[in-house]
Amino acid sequence: MELNTNVPAIVGQQVAGESAKVRKTLEQLIKKVNSSAFDIAELLHTIKKNGYYEGFNTFQEYVKTLEIKPRKAQYLRRIAEVMDTMGVKRETYEPLGVAKLREITSLDVSANWVNPETKEETPIKAFIQGFIDKGSDMPLEEIKNHVKTLKGLVGEDAMAWLHLYMKEQAIEKVARPALESAKAQIGSVGKDEEGMSKDASDGAAAEAIFASFLADPANEFLGAVDDISTEQSVYDEPADQTGDDNTDNV
Repeated sequence: MELNTNVPAIVGQQVAGESAKVRKTLEQLIKKVNSSAFDIAELLHTIKKNGYYEGFNTFQEYVKTLEIKPRKAQYLRRIAEVMDTMGVKRETYEPLGVAKLREITSLDVSANWVNPETKEETPIKAFIQGFIDKGSDMPLEEIKNHVKTLKGLVGEDAMAWLHLYMKEQAIEKVARPALESAKAQIGSVGKDEEGMSKDASDGAAAEAIFASFLADPANEFLGAVDDISTEQSVYDEPADQTGDDNTDNV
């Protein structure tokens, strides 16, 4: 009986062919998903821009009735809005992908960036246009770092996550009430997209609580620091300042 010594090669070719077929199908599906995300972005922008949310007090209330995460709806609509403001066509910005555009359009289009050394002002629009022109060749992390710089979130002002592991009852009876109390004391920090007063973030409220604790002389534990035990507390650099990754599903 003659053995076919080419069997491994034949099997290898079959696997390679199937692998290429599966990859092609996957890439087609990803392209459709990305395209549908921009379709959703444009429709949300149209609804918000033209006030097509009759029966609801605000656009945000309207979004909550849709089968999409409110946070995702927010950044998708923001992408379309900023690109509309910039006068950039979809065929120009879409190749950058949602993740990069999400970072880019988190910038304030109407603001200026002040060079800390020369004090020279440059419109943020100029940087956004630069990202659109060159973003396809820039890694996401590079764009994120540039955006952080333009927002002034570098050095001591860099943002980070503080993860706390606590008892549920402590969260409900102590942490949340304290955060709400701090927010009330801080007051409004601006207006949201609907023109409504916007509360301080949880991070800003927690910072106020911590600062108040440290400023109170009664909290000076002389020689008692070693007796204080805390649950796990770790600082991590956030992957995304919104606390939401770029791969969540509609």
